[in-house]
Amino acid sequence: MSRYTRKTFIEVSSVLESFSDLIDQFTFEDLVFEFGEMFSADNPNFDFAKFQNACGVKEICLLPELHDLLR
Repeated sequence: MSRYTRKTFIEVSSVLESFSDLIDQFTFEDLVFEFGEMFSADNPNFDFAKFQNACGVKEICLLPELHDLLR
């Protein structure tokens, strides 16, 4: 059973979105990516594209390997 639900995804995306203009873009996108990875691992119904859009991110590096290299 998943620990995280749709309600969790909505609440977290709302909190993250509220900080989008307060921190640099790379750090913000990294946070969104990390939460997305955690939610994806926990819940097979998690929709990463929908989550990142709700957070206010238009596009995150599509290749996780490249994202890791940019850290």
